[in-house]
Amino acid sequence: MPGNSKNGRNGKLTRRIHAFLGIVSALNLFVLITTGFLLQHASLLRLDERTVSRAVLPRSYRPQDGESGVRADIFVTDLHSGRLIGTAGTLLLDGLTLVWMTLLITGLVMYVGKQRAKQKAAENNESAEEE
Repeated sequence: MPGNSKNGRNGKLTRRIHAFLGIVSALNLFVLITTGFLLQHASLLRLDERTVSRAVLPRSYRPQDGESGVRADIFVTDLHSGRLIGTAGTLLLDGLTLVWMTLLITGLVMYVGKQRAKQKAAENNESAEEE
């Protein structure tokens, strides 16, 4: 029985890590999905004809584009890739990629754990019925 207690604690920790990372990365996933959709339909939405005002952009972002703003297609591309905030944005996306890999691994661990538990329960039922 002590093994079950340890497995229960490990499973609970895995679920907590999985849930926490899922919540943290959800905002970034939303941004990636939204910007990906906008990029997919950039010509239909005529993003190259629109600008994003300097009022909502970081001061250091593309100062060469002038005071009025940045073309929307460039802004959306840089937001999608993380380049909007420079090296920090690239590193942030790298970190989030590791978070998603952790989500994948913890999800698989939880799935395999449940499958093993089901298999063990079925084996226990079969052996109990034989006795």
